[in-house]
Amino acid sequence: MVKAIKLHITQQMPNYRKPASFMIKESYPLPPYSSVIGMVHAACGWTSEGSYHPMKISIQGTYASTVSDYATNYVFGIAYDPTRHQKKVDSGDGKYDGISVIPRSYELLTDVELIIHIVPEDAMDLNTIANSLINPPVYLSLGRYEDLAIISDVSIVDLEKCTEGILTHDEYIPDSYIDLDENTDLIGTVYRINKVFKITGSGKKKTRSWVETVRVHHACRGTLVTSENMYIDQSKDLVFLS
Repeated sequence: MVKAIKLHITQQMPNYRKPASFMIKESYPLPPYSSVIGMVHAACGWTSEGSYHPMKISIQGTYASTVSDYATNYVFGIAYDPTRHQKKVDSGDGKYDGISVIPRSYELLTDVELIIHIVPEDAMDLNTIANSLINPPVYLSLGRYEDLAIISDVSIVDLEKCTEGILTHDEYIPDSYIDLDENTDLIGTVYRINKVFKITGSGKKKTRSWVETVRVHHACRGTLVTSENMYIDQSKDLVFLS
């Protein structure tokens, strides 16, 4: 039996951006693992400490529809060039950084409802995470900074092993849980989802690189899943930790 933190989250119109989308900011159907881990670290104050606390995550949920919206993007960090930049800002060294103002189209999900299970690697973090999500020090978001996450319930639940079940929501199922010989009816879009990154360098030379990604199937609710490694909670929600 495994102890997990279970969250119920609602969002109005978030965008969980696919990294490969540029002119049109397409959205994943559910938030990636990295966004959930980032939200947890922000709630616990670990982001400001610069420390990473490993954890496993399971993500499921639904949304009503998708819509498109326009927003203005400000791109900066390059030396100012009056022929290509609309604005400039003092970079602090007697020079200027240029700012490009670009309209972009965003794909937004409407009326999102999420169920997230969190299992920290260190059991001592369990209550810290739960208490921090109940009383977060900042407004929490999933997706863009403005995509506020409304947490309606936080609870600690027991997860038990099971071998067969029906999805109650759309869900990410990592490849490690799937035996295609047994799940011949499993249909879902395959994504490679970012989970853990590292930052190297500093200042303008600071870069982020992904050190852990997870290949998943996005399976629809009502799908029958057979696996030797999956879990189920007291509400009969299937859990696929990664």
